Amino acid sequence: MASKAATVKAHHFYVDMIERLYFANVDKKNLAATLACFCEDAVFTIQSSFTVHKVRDTGIKMMFESFFENFKTGVHKDFVHIVDPEHDRCAVQFNVELVAPDGKVTHLSNANIHYFENGKFKRVYVYMSGENVLV
Repeated sequence: MASKAATVKAHHFYVDMIERLYFANVDKKNLAATLACFCEDAVFTIQSSFTVHKVRDTGIKMMFESFFENFKTGVHKDFVHIVDPEHDRCAVQFNVELVAPDGKVTHLSNANIHYFENGKFKRVYVYMSGENVLV
């Protein structure tokens, strides 16, 4: 069993990776930094719409390019994490506010499960409360 200090350090790593390195860069539309969070052979599944995007530099990249084009702004917030460092994964529930170029606002309540390998996302499963915005 891990020490309390190691558990706290692991918790901070997962939370920081998901909030500061991943979602903050998604909100800034920083494609390179967003993709840097993923393993080369990562798989990104929107489970609620049975949609799968494979490989960081092809399918996942195209998904984010489309997302960034389809929304003028996006804010991911109100994060609640369940960290499982023993199995290298973290579940997170959060709210999303997206604004399309025409001003239409979309609010979502989502849950993701992030599986890590060597400090990056190997698999991500998304459960979206509304229509899939990650096409």
